[in-house]
Amino acid sequence: MHDEAPPGPGRGAVRASILREKAAMKRTGAYAISVLLASSGIPLGLVGSPQAEAVGRTYYVSPVGSDGNSGTSPAKPFRTIQKAADNTAPGDTVSIMNGTYKEKPGGSDVVAISRSGRTGAPITYRAYPGQHPVINAVAAWNGIRINGASHIVLRGLEIKGNSANISLKDAEQGASATKPTYNTNCVSVEKDRKSGARPHHIDIVGNTVHHCPGGGIGAGYADYVTIDHNNVYANAWYSVFANSGISILAAQDIDQGDPSKYKIRFTNNIVHDNESKVKWGHCHCYSDGNGIIIDTLKDKAKAGATGPDYNGRVLVANNVTYNNGGSGIHSFKSQHVDIVHNTAYQNGRSTRMNSYANIYAQDSKDVQLFNNVSYSRPNQPTNSTYGNNDVTYDYNLYYGGKAPAVKGRHDVIANPKFVAPGTDGAPGFRLAKGSPGIGSGKPLPQVTTDIAGARRDAGTADRGAYVFNTVKDAATPAATAAPGGTESAGKGTGTNSAASGGDSSAKGDGNDAKANGTGGDLAETGAGVALPLGLAAMALALGGGIFLVLRRKRS
Repeated sequence: MHDEAPPGPGRGAVRASILREKAAMKRTGAYAISVLLASSGIPLGLVGSPQAEAVGRTYYVSPVGSDGNSGTSPAKPFRTIQKAADNTAPGDTVSIMNGTYKEKPGGSDVVAISRSGRTGAPITYRAYPGQHPVINAVAAWNGIRINGASHIVLRGLEIKGNSANISLKDAEQGASATKPTYNTNCVSVEKDRKSGARPHHIDIVGNTVHHCPGGGIGAGYADYVTIDHNNVYANAWYSVFANSGISILAAQDIDQGDPSKYKIRFTNNIVHDNESKVKWGHCHCYSDGNGIIIDTLKDKAKAGATGPDYNGRVLVANNVTYNNGGSGIHSFKSQHVDIVHNTAYQNGRSTRMNSYANIYAQDSKDVQLFNNVSYSRPNQPTNSTYGNNDVTYDYNLYYGGKAPAVKGRHDVIANPKFVAPGTDGAPGFRLAKGSPGIGSGKPLPQVTTDIAGARRDAGTADRGAYVFNTVKDAATPAATAAPGGTESAGKGTGTNSAASGGDSSAKGDGNDAKANGTGGDLAETGAGVALPLGLAAMALALGGGIFLVLRRKRS
């Protein structure tokens, strides 16, 4: 559990895991998952399968405590999170108090979680009420590593790396697959390297995950993963494993996978400024640095992974991704994925590699992309048809960048009229009065709330991560160029921009029925419990983000 080893999964990650497994020098970035969005109805594809936290023992941790204490009261806390993790049983909670927690000298992780909860009694790691602990990995492989454990909840924590103290020059000269300093993952969810136990029922909710040189939140060979209401930013800069902000790689069913039910959910996250600035060791080229990637759930052997194709369904909904080096969101070599109600703004920031599209699927099967708002950088790809089978784009709103490679019948090319993109964080990506995204989407009964917990109208649908609120969102839209951006929302310099703000898809373009799929309603949620709106709002307030997995290079 405390053995020194490279990090967990991610595009590069699982690969890492995978590649590590094969004696290749890769590392798998682990990913944690979490639950929490909620509306009251069960078809709430957005809400993960929240794990009810059974009443068990609570262990307390403080940097001024002692691992010789009982750890069972705030007055006698343990000193290290690892001590608490090594004592937990199903239903227990680890309550982490104010302070900064770092790895022991030479340690592989700040904390490695190997003990599992069980159905109805997960083990929960959370901030002590009203406090703000920081898990700070400086020279470890991981901040938090979930090592083959299951029924684990991470909630309300800040996990950060040391990228702010590393220069690009030092990383370019010193980064290698054997140096954790340049490859630290914030949160890594991976199978146990000795027993082969695969993690499942992992909830990563309401965390802030940032400045890890490796992945933000990553999971490999995992199942039933929920990553919800996290703030994930400034990760993946210096790793040689081609990481991203949030990633799942080579997911593996622990039961009979059903493509009609969601088992993996990435919902309500804010993901930005993740970018690969160092070459991926596998090809000595730049790769990834995406906001969110669903990576290699099928054809695994071709990517050096093992195991059968993943047959559960994946939901990616209500996320805001902006200024990432690679894509905002995409499915690569994957299947049974729904990417809906997301907002992606000026991703593809990296000048080191050929630009990825903003929101898209590639080499994928049975993927639906509905109700997304995609604002691309000038002359960059908007979406993709490459290698796809039964992939449907429709009801999306595109602006900037090149003309879409494929356009659904209800796709619109027009200025989305954001309130204040790039100047007010995620809230700035709300739709302003007069936006063509208001009321023009496809109602999806599985997605009943937006990223902020506001209820979506059952009869009409606003495109993107936020619903339009006539009181809060009626402001006149500001110029929509993010810091460093060159495109004005009013002028639309991209080749597919519509200066008039009209729907250029109204007449059809010969490619307007579907992307190369049939499209249809979304899946069942597979969720047993829907959380109340108040809890969803609380999760959002906590903010958060975690870690990400490695990934492999797309063609």
